[in-house]
Amino acid sequence: MPELEQMVSNKSFPKKFANVSKKFIDYKAGLIGAGIMGGLVFAINYHETHELFNSSTAALKQATYTFLVGGSIMRSCEHLATKIKKKTLAITSAVILPSMLTLTLTYGIHNLKGTPEPKKSTVPTTIIIPATAYWATRKRKQLDYQVK
Repeated sequence: MPELEQMVSNKSFPKKFANVSKKFIDYKAGLIGAGIMGGLVFAINYHETHELFNSSTAALKQATYTFLVGGSIMRSCEHLATKIKKKTLAITSAVILPSMLTLTLTYGIHNLKGTPEPKKSTVPTTIIIPATAYWATRKRKQLDYQVK
């Protein structure tokens, strides 16, 4: 097995990594979500505290988390919408499961790290519900169109 240094120095490694990770992360959805959620967190924090640095730090953390975890959740939404045969079950599962996972993770993280109002901090995350509904329906329609 090649050494890690050799793998990383190999010029094709970044391309291979990007291709493999596309199976698990939807980069486009992650980037869009990062922009929306990062901006929202910045606006909320700046409105409350009027501190540019701390608001920017919170926004950057949220954007990074949303890019990685949100991109993964949207990929799972797509997977559920296209792999389950029965259309209504597929779309329902693709909306409910990722949305509940997102809300639970967000509330749990805010609760564990001692956010003063974890419920209030979880409210902006409800944007995932219409996002997964849109994405699941869109991906299912694309699948149905390809099959016909």
